[in-house]
Amino acid sequence: MKKLIIWDFDGVIADSEKLWIAVWFETLKKEKNLTLSEDEKFNLLVGIADREKKKNLERYFPSLQLDDDFMQKIDAGYKYQGTHFMQPIENVEDVMKDNRFAYCIATGATKEQHTWKMTQFKWIEKYMSPADYFTADMVAHGKPAPDIFLLAAETKGYKPQDCIVIGDSLNDFAAAKAAGMQ
Repeated sequence: MKKLIIWDFDGVIADSEKLWIAVWFETLKKEKNLTLSEDEKFNLLVGIADREKKKNLERYFPSLQLDDDFMQKIDAGYKYQGTHFMQPIENVEDVMKDNRFAYCIATGATKEQHTWKMTQFKWIEKYMSPADYFTADMVAHGKPAPDIFLLAAETKGYKPQDCIVIGDSLNDFAAAKAAGMQ
Protein backbone atom coordinates (compact mmCIF):
# COMPACT_ATOMS: atom_id res chain seq x y z
CA MET A 1 0.00 0.00 0.00
CA LYS A 2 1.23 3.50 -0.83
CA LYS A 3 1.94 5.95 1.96
CA LEU A 4 -0.43 8.91 2.22
CA ILE A 5 1.08 12.37 2.01
CA ILE A 6 -1.13 14.87 3.81
CA TRP A 7 -0.34 18.36 2.57
CA ASP A 8 -1.01 21.54 4.43
CA PHE A 9 -1.98 24.14 1.80
CA ASP A 10 -0.92 27.63 2.86
CA GLY A 11 2.83 28.00 2.78
CA VAL A 12 3.34 24.48 1.44
CA ILE A 13 1.42 24.18 -1.83
CA ALA A 14 0.89 27.92 -2.20
CA ASP A 15 2.95 30.89 -1.04
CA SER A 16 -0.18 32.17 0.68
CA GLU A 17 0.65 32.01 4.40
CA LYS A 18 2.54 35.31 4.19
CA LEU A 19 -0.44 36.86 2.36
CA TRP A 20 -2.92 35.80 5.06
CA ILE A 21 -0.68 37.07 7.86
CA ALA A 22 -0.41 40.42 6.05
CA VAL A 23 -4.23 40.59 5.77
CA TRP A 24 -4.61 40.00 9.51
CA PHE A 25 -1.85 42.47 10.35
CA GLU A 26 -3.26 45.25 8.17
CA THR A 27 -6.89 44.65 9.14
CA LEU A 28 -6.06 44.66 12.86
CA LYS A 29 -4.12 47.87 12.40
CA LYS A 30 -6.82 49.61 10.35
CA GLU A 31 -9.94 48.34 12.12
CA LYS A 32 -8.71 47.93 15.72
CA ASN A 33 -5.70 50.24 15.87
CA LEU A 34 -3.65 47.24 16.94
CA THR A 35 -0.11 46.60 15.70
CA LEU A 36 1.39 43.18 16.33
CA SER A 37 5.08 42.57 16.88
CA GLU A 38 6.85 39.95 14.76
CA ASP A 39 6.75 37.53 17.70
CA GLU A 40 3.02 38.14 18.20
CA LYS A 41 2.34 37.55 14.49
CA PHE A 42 4.28 34.30 14.62
CA ASN A 43 2.78 33.05 17.88
CA LEU A 44 -0.83 34.12 17.30
CA LEU A 45 -1.38 33.79 13.55
CA VAL A 46 0.92 31.31 11.80
CA GLY A 47 -0.24 27.86 10.79
CA ILE A 48 -3.72 27.81 12.32
CA ALA A 49 -7.34 28.21 11.27
CA ASP A 50 -9.05 31.59 11.45
CA ARG A 51 -11.21 30.54 14.40
CA GLU A 52 -8.01 29.69 16.29
CA LYS A 53 -6.41 33.00 15.26
CA LYS A 54 -9.49 34.83 16.54
CA LYS A 55 -9.43 32.92 19.87
CA ASN A 56 -5.69 33.49 20.28
CA LEU A 57 -5.99 37.22 19.70
CA GLU A 58 -9.00 37.67 21.98
CA ARG A 59 -7.24 35.71 24.76
CA TYR A 60 -3.98 37.60 24.33
CA PHE A 61 -5.71 41.01 24.12
CA PRO A 62 -8.69 40.62 26.54
CA SER A 63 -10.40 43.84 25.45
CA LEU A 64 -10.27 42.89 21.76
CA GLN A 65 -13.51 41.70 20.16
CA LEU A 66 -13.41 40.35 16.60
CA ASP A 67 -17.00 40.30 15.39
CA ASP A 68 -18.53 38.98 12.16
CA ASP A 69 -17.94 42.30 10.37
CA PHE A 70 -14.22 42.09 11.17
CA MET A 71 -14.05 38.47 9.99
CA GLN A 72 -15.81 39.39 6.73
CA LYS A 73 -13.10 42.00 6.14
CA ILE A 74 -10.47 39.33 6.74
CA ASP A 75 -12.16 37.04 4.21
CA ALA A 76 -12.43 39.85 1.63
CA GLY A 77 -8.73 40.56 2.11
CA TYR A 78 -7.94 36.88 1.58
CA LYS A 79 -9.91 36.77 -1.65
CA TYR A 80 -8.22 39.88 -3.00
CA GLN A 81 -4.72 38.74 -2.06
CA GLY A 82 -5.35 35.15 -3.19
CA THR A 83 -6.77 36.19 -6.54
CA HIS A 84 -4.01 38.66 -7.32
CA PHE A 85 -0.87 37.37 -5.60
CA MET A 86 -1.10 33.69 -4.59
CA GLN A 87 1.35 31.47 -6.48
CA PRO A 88 2.27 27.80 -6.18
CA ILE A 89 5.44 26.93 -4.30
CA GLU A 90 8.19 26.22 -6.80
CA ASN A 91 8.38 22.56 -7.88
CA VAL A 92 5.44 21.43 -5.73
CA GLU A 93 3.71 19.91 -8.75
CA ASP A 94 6.84 17.88 -9.49
CA VAL A 95 6.47 16.24 -6.07
CA MET A 96 2.80 15.45 -6.71
CA LYS A 97 3.71 13.72 -9.97
CA ASP A 98 5.38 10.99 -7.93
CA ASN A 99 2.77 8.23 -8.11
CA ARG A 100 4.40 6.15 -5.35
CA PHE A 101 2.24 8.13 -2.90
CA ALA A 102 -1.42 8.96 -2.39
CA TYR A 103 -2.20 12.61 -1.63
CA CYS A 104 -4.70 14.75 0.21
CA ILE A 105 -4.86 18.26 1.68
CA ALA A 106 -5.62 19.10 5.32
CA THR A 107 -5.88 22.87 5.63
CA GLY A 108 -6.73 25.39 8.31
CA ALA A 109 -9.00 27.11 5.79
CA THR A 110 -12.76 26.69 5.79
CA LYS A 111 -14.41 24.75 2.97
CA GLU A 112 -15.56 28.01 1.39
CA GLN A 113 -12.05 29.51 1.54
CA HIS A 114 -10.44 26.35 0.22
CA THR A 115 -12.92 26.10 -2.65
CA TRP A 116 -12.02 29.54 -4.02
CA LYS A 117 -8.31 28.85 -3.51
CA MET A 118 -8.62 25.73 -5.63
CA THR A 119 -10.03 27.80 -8.49
CA GLN A 120 -6.54 29.37 -8.62
CA PHE A 121 -4.88 25.92 -8.57
CA LYS A 122 -6.92 23.84 -11.03
CA TRP A 123 -3.82 21.76 -11.84
CA ILE A 124 -4.19 19.96 -8.49
CA GLU A 125 -7.23 18.17 -9.94
CA LYS A 126 -4.73 15.94 -11.81
CA TYR A 127 -3.61 14.54 -8.46
CA MET A 128 -6.55 14.93 -6.08
CA SER A 129 -10.33 15.26 -6.12
CA PRO A 130 -12.49 17.40 -3.82
CA ALA A 131 -12.96 14.26 -1.67
CA ASP A 132 -9.24 14.58 -0.87
CA TYR A 133 -9.62 18.03 0.73
CA PHE A 134 -10.07 18.32 4.50
CA THR A 135 -10.86 21.73 5.96
CA ALA A 136 -10.84 23.22 9.45
CA ASP A 137 -14.63 23.38 9.63
CA MET A 138 -14.78 19.56 9.34
CA VAL A 139 -13.26 19.08 12.82
CA ALA A 140 -13.91 20.37 16.33
CA HIS A 141 -10.33 21.38 17.06
CA GLY A 142 -7.86 22.94 14.65
CA LYS A 143 -4.11 22.54 14.58
CA PRO A 144 -2.10 22.00 16.76
CA ALA A 145 -4.74 19.39 17.69
CA PRO A 146 -4.37 16.30 15.48
CA ASP A 147 -8.07 16.14 14.52
CA ILE A 148 -7.78 17.19 10.87
CA PHE A 149 -4.88 14.84 10.14
CA LEU A 150 -6.63 11.93 11.85
CA LEU A 151 -9.82 12.65 9.88
CA ALA A 152 -7.87 12.68 6.62
CA ALA A 153 -6.13 9.39 7.39
CA GLU A 154 -9.31 7.64 8.52
CA THR A 155 -11.36 8.90 5.57
CA LYS A 156 -8.65 7.85 3.10
CA GLY A 157 -8.34 4.43 4.79
CA TYR A 158 -4.83 4.87 6.25
CA LYS A 159 -3.34 4.19 9.66
CA PRO A 160 -1.58 7.24 11.14
CA GLN A 161 1.82 5.55 10.96
CA ASP A 162 1.36 5.20 7.17
CA CYS A 163 0.95 8.97 6.72
CA ILE A 164 3.49 11.71 6.07
CA VAL A 165 2.51 15.31 6.83
CA ILE A 166 4.06 18.10 4.81
CA GLY A 167 3.60 21.35 6.71
CA ASP A 168 5.38 24.62 7.33
CA SER A 169 4.53 25.56 10.89
CA LEU A 170 5.13 24.38 14.43
CA ASN A 171 1.37 23.78 14.65
CA ASP A 172 1.56 21.37 11.69
CA PHE A 173 4.44 19.51 13.33
CA ALA A 174 2.70 19.38 16.72
CA ALA A 175 -0.51 18.09 15.13
CA ALA A 176 1.35 15.46 13.08
CA LYS A 177 3.26 14.26 16.14
CA ALA A 178 0.07 14.09 18.22
CA ALA A 179 -1.56 12.07 15.41
CA GLY A 180 1.36 9.61 15.34
CA MET A 181 2.39 10.66 11.83
CA GLN A 182 5.75 11.45 10.28
